[in-house]
Amino acid sequence: MQVFRNIEDIRSTGPSVVAVGSFDGVHLGHRQILQLLCATAREIGGSSVVITFDPHPQIFFHPESDFFTINTLEGNLAQMEQQGVDAVLVLPFTHDLARCDYRDFLKTYVIDALHAHTLVMGPNHTIGRNQEGNHEAIEHYCAEHGVRVHPIPEYMLNQSAVHSSAIRKAILREDWETADKLLGYRLERQTIHNMQN
Repeated sequence: MQVFRNIEDIRSTGPSVVAVGSFDGVHLGHRQILQLLCATAREIGGSSVVITFDPHPQIFFHPESDFFTINTLEGNLAQMEQQGVDAVLVLPFTHDLARCDYRDFLKTYVIDALHAHTLVMGPNHTIGRNQEGNHEAIEHYCAEHGVRVHPIPEYMLNQSAVHSSAIRKAILREDWETADKLLGYRLERQTIHNMQN
């Protein structure tokens, strides 16, 4: 799996199928997105590419909060590689990126840099400044640029949607069985200890 830290390093990936998000923990819901990402890329004979961020946007916006990441960036990348992702673009989450309009983000990274054929989006996902890039807005903009948007529903486990917040709550109460079940793999306990302290 190739890992790029800026768009200047990207070698040709087009056509590509792209997913954008923090993917913290790469839990069962994320895995559903990545499996569709990779399957769609195979169908079109292209590359599967994830755009993710470092640091996590919540840490950037709320550095004094009790928020913690489920896994390290390196741990998340390892999980993505196990899912068969071809490449990951890790964007530094800066003030400039936080202020970026969703149309500028899509044009710069998804369309121009990655030559996207399809954008895979999980439920309730937004892109860009003030979360203005909702599904409807993104689908409209992508259609204007010849990019297909493939929505994917929430991953349900025991009639409940799998969310990173539920995993963090399980970790805080040291309910490792629930955390591991929602993740789909055994999380390294030492990793969590280091990130919370």
